[in-house]
Amino acid sequence: MPDTFPLAPPASRRTLGAGSFTATDAVLTELHQIVALLQTQLTHPCPAALCLSIERLTVLGGDIEQALDTGSHTLIRVSDNMQSLLDLLSLTDRARIPARQLFSLLTPLHLELLQARHLLTRTG
Repeated sequence: MPDTFPLAPPASRRTLGAGSFTATDAVLTELHQIVALLQTQLTHPCPAALCLSIERLTVLGGDIEQALDTGSHTLIRVSDNMQSLLDLLSLTDRARIPARQLFSLLTPLHLELLQARHLLTRTG
């Protein structure tokens, strides 16, 4: 096993340059722009159902953004923890690690991945 295990996480939203956007950022920006455009067109009287639909879009956009942000932070944390675990394992090249100890190191990471997966894939 090499001295280091060169797995680096992809650039997170925190590490991207000031003008950089992910695909998710672009979609959310477009969603916000469309909702803002619809809201400015509501200066004229409109059917109540349309007003409620636009309000609901606004809430859903916020919910989507929150879920993506939380899931992203969880994945970043898990990725960092996984890298630390891989670094630790590379240091134990000559020593045996009991399966139970390895299991106890991997279980919390697995649970966090499941949490992020649930958050990002839940429906309704």
